Amino acid sequence: MNKIIDLNKTVYDLVQETPEVKDVLVSLGFSKITSPMALKVMGRVMTIPKGAAMMGIPMETIVRAFAAHGITVKGAASPKPGEKETAMQDHAEKIKQLLKRLGSGEDFESVRKDFVADFGQVSAHDIMKAEQLLIAEGENPARIRKLCDLHSTLFHGRTEMEILGEEKRKQAAGLSQIPSGHPVDYFFQENTGLTKELNLLSVLLFKGDKVRIIESLKTLKKVRVLYSKKEELLMTVLVRYGVNGPSEVMWGVDDGIRMDLSRLLNRLSKEEVSAVKGSIQTVLTRMKEMIYKEENILLPLCLSHFTDEEWVDVYRDLHEMGPAFIQEIPNWQHGDEVLSRRKASQNEAEAVQDGTLSFSGDGVNSPAGTLTMAQVKSILSLLPLDVTVIDEQEINRFYKNTDRVFSRPLSTLNRPTYDCHPPYIKPMVERMIRQFREGTSDKQVRTFPKNGKMVTVTYAAMRDENGNYLGTVEFIQESEQK
Repeated sequence: MNKIIDLNKTVYDLVQETPEVKDVLVSLGFSKITSPMALKVMGRVMTIPKGAAMMGIPMETIVRAFAAHGITVKGAASPKPGEKETAMQDHAEKIKQLLKRLGSGEDFESVRKDFVADFGQVSAHDIMKAEQLLIAEGENPARIRKLCDLHSTLFHGRTEMEILGEEKRKQAAGLSQIPSGHPVDYFFQENTGLTKELNLLSVLLFKGDKVRIIESLKTLKKVRVLYSKKEELLMTVLVRYGVNGPSEVMWGVDDGIRMDLSRLLNRLSKEEVSAVKGSIQTVLTRMKEMIYKEENILLPLCLSHFTDEEWVDVYRDLHEMGPAFIQEIPNWQHGDEVLSRRKASQNEAEAVQDGTLSFSGDGVNSPAGTLTMAQVKSILSLLPLDVTVIDEQEINRFYKNTDRVFSRPLSTLNRPTYDCHPPYIKPMVERMIRQFREGTSDKQVRTFPKNGKMVTVTYAAMRDENGNYLGTVEFIQESEQK
């Protein structure tokens, strides 16, 4: 019996209902449909008649091709004259309205939210057409040029070429079936945004625009967020599986790139672009090479080792440090469902464990009185400092990160503290804890500037009444810079 498809439905829906539709479309020249991302993004808004009109394929040819595969079509009337132009005009009109809202000063995130809801992607032609419509309505071209960077930010990561570029890289790395919002998908999206910034800096170097080169380097310093996520959320888990290479090699390269970006900014404040150009190009090359290594070595390694629970942990902690080169961290439906179930289970456990703590000290040298667990939790959250506790076995057992001076992913809990530090820091941490354990030191304090404030980090040995070592506690507090 012949199968019947309705050409009034989108390409995406037709392929889901009748998988053979995909093969027929490929034979007709719809090559992009082989890309899962293109099918998911463009296929949700495109019908076969509209696609045929854009590609210049007669509907009669479409109908015959499906018939040859035993598929009967309905809704196969030829597109009306001007349908292609009308559809493109409607698309540009919607984008124009978004740009007008930005130009009028509306909150960026509000406009961005509506853009993401209405558009899976946008083409360069769409953006150009929308800006031309604004000019036709009397908008000053100079004002549009001034808003150009804001327009670019609105569409950042969702242009047609960026989406297809992501998909091409995934296919090259054998990762093309990764679901939307999965941590691997997130890292690909971030790398797309990072690549765009790297390409922009290459153009600025060619032009010798010192002011914008400095701005671009400052933007690239956000790579520390991306690298920290890679190091703390991926590499530390691989170490548990005995895969130490990325941690020992990549982490060091990341640190070098971070330091080089800071040095280059400092040099540009004193030297001309010509004197620094070669060094900047070297860093650009290293950053592009790192993207390749992440996507073709690190991420496939993670996929071959991580359990589903570990990927959900990574997804949960991605939000701790926020996005770097994209506007928002994408949602992963499966991850959200698992986290929701975990939260419900955690609430039940906390209700069972709630009780009262009694302290028999003198109130001066040791606590005195009683506290409920709810009160203890509240007191800890109100303390004007962040706290991390490492037990006597050198395992991270607790943290309270209310002030968020530094990021603290939940996945660092119940891990060896050394696994959560870069290679060059580990010897210092080992030495300090050894001194605490041996009793040759009880406290170490570091103070340094950060983001216009002074940060004080205090490490102290925890001991019982008999002086036995119980572990190490870290206090972090910010204060106004003097």
